[in-house]
Amino acid sequence: MNRDLIDRLLSDDPVPALLGPGGTWKRVYGRNSPDGIDLVYEGKAGAADARAVFIDREGEPAIRSWRNDSALPALVQVEQRHASAIPVRYRPGKRCTLRKGELFLKCVADQRGAQIDRDARLLWQAARQGQLGFGVARPRGWLPSLQMIVQQRVPGDPVVDRLWSADGAALAGKLGAANATLANATIPVAHRFTYADQMQRTAKYARRLAKWLPETQALTSLIQLRLAAVKQGRANRPIHGAPHAHQWLDGTQGAMLVDFDRFSLGDPELDAATFVAEANFEDSPHAVAAGEAYLAGFDSIHLLDPRLVLAYRVHKHVAKALRTATAIRVDAAERALEILAGANRMMETAA
Repeated sequence: MNRDLIDRLLSDDPVPALLGPGGTWKRVYGRNSPDGIDLVYEGKAGAADARAVFIDREGEPAIRSWRNDSALPALVQVEQRHASAIPVRYRPGKRCTLRKGELFLKCVADQRGAQIDRDARLLWQAARQGQLGFGVARPRGWLPSLQMIVQQRVPGDPVVDRLWSADGAALAGKLGAANATLANATIPVAHRFTYADQMQRTAKYARRLAKWLPETQALTSLIQLRLAAVKQGRANRPIHGAPHAHQWLDGTQGAMLVDFDRFSLGDPELDAATFVAEANFEDSPHAVAAGEAYLAGFDSIHLLDPRLVLAYRVHKHVAKALRTATAIRVDAAERALEILAGANRMMETAA
C-alpha cells in the first residue's frame, strides 16, 4: 500500500473534508488490503452518521453511507421499515448492529443468523434453568429476508474500564468463574470448533500476513509447527468463542455476556485464553493481574489444561499480529513482528 497515503491519513487526514455536513468526523475503523484501504468515519451522531470510505491504490476515495452497503442490502429496507433504528456499530461488508428502543437489530452478510438465533434460544433456556453464571440476551427472532437477528437489549453497563483498573482483578476473577459455568452446562450445541479448526484458521491468518508482510513468514511457520505439536484428547464442551472484556456487562442480576456469534462445542481453554490474550495487549499496568485472575476464577469452576490455554493464547497473538499489520498506524509492520516474536517466545518457554 502507498506509504505516503497512510502517512497522510495519520498526519493530515484528507477524508473528513470530503464527507460534507456532519460536524467533526472521527475515524473509528481502518484496515489495509492489497486492493486499498477500508475506513469508517462517524460524525456528531456517532454511528448514525457512519460513512464508509474505500481508498484505492491510486488514492481515489469512494464514499457511501452505512445505508448503502452492497454486502448488506437489507439496510435500506431496515431504515425504511424501522426509521427509529440507530446504528451503534458498523463494519463495511460484514455487519451492522442497530438499536431500536429495547431491541438490537444485527444485519449480517451471510445466512449464519438462523443458527445464531437457534443458539440464542438454547442459551436463554439454559440461563433460565440456572445452568449459567451469567445472563444472556433474550432472542426475538431471525428475519431471513433482511438477514437480520433481533434480540432484546441486555440490561447492564460495560465493565471494560473497571477491569483494567487497580480493582479489576477481583472483578475478572468473578467473570472467569461465570464463564466456566458455560463449559459445565448441558446444551445441545450444533456447531463444533476444534483445535484442528483453530489450526486452519491460524494458517489462513499466517498466509494473509505473509502476503502483506513477507518478513513474517519464517516466524509464523515456526509458530505453526510448535502449535501443531500440542496434544489433544479432551471432550469438547460449550464455549462462547470470543469472551473478551468488551463482551461483558454488569447488570442488575449480575454478570451478562453478549455476542454469541461463535458459540460452539470446543475447548474451554479457548474462552479463557481469549480474555487473557486481549488483556496482554491492554496498555494498563493492571491488565496482567486481571488476566491471571480470570484464569484462576475459570479454573476454580472448570479445570483447565495450562498447555492448551497457552496454545490458544499464541493462536490469538497470530490473529492480533494480522490485525496490527493491516491497521492504519506508522509502526504497523514493526509492531506485528514484535507480537509474533513474543508469541514464539511463549512457545519456547513452555517447551
